[in-house]
Amino acid sequence: MRRLMLAAAVLAVSTLGLAGCGDELTGRSMSQADRDKMVKYAECMKEYGVQVPVPDPNGGPAIGGGQTADPNDPKQLAARAACERFAPPLVADQAPPAGVVEHALKMAACLREQGIAAKDPKPGENNLTLEEGAAESPEKLRAAYATCTQKYPAPEA
Repeated sequence: MRRLMLAAAVLAVSTLGLAGCGDELTGRSMSQADRDKMVKYAECMKEYGVQVPVPDPNGGPAIGGGQTADPNDPKQLAARAACERFAPPLVADQAPPAGVVEHALKMAACLREQGIAAKDPKPGENNLTLEEGAAESPEKLRAAYATCTQKYPAPEA
């Protein structure tokens, strides 16, 4: 079955090639500032064990491979939450379905129960991020996501 979750789509875009593919995804080229953010984002994701293509500084294709996105993979989810602050904004055509937003709120609450400084997503969004200044270890984040994805698996379409 296909996963409908927008968070998975965002994760897929980030892990499969947002870096260096601005034209293909948004119809506009990526600014140097966004390219710099993507480099920081890719470096952060790598620290958490997730390979993300790094944008070519000259605007060419992204360098390096990505991983297949899995909306229930604790390692990918932990990396995404820890590194989201570095990602350039992703413009979505529409708001995520209500069930996806509800799932994100449940996940944020579950993460807080696990001692993670997770923020609730903004209204109409489903990005899970950490509170400013939170310094959770990759192991702690992965363990918390493992517990929470088991309790609240991503919705399926």
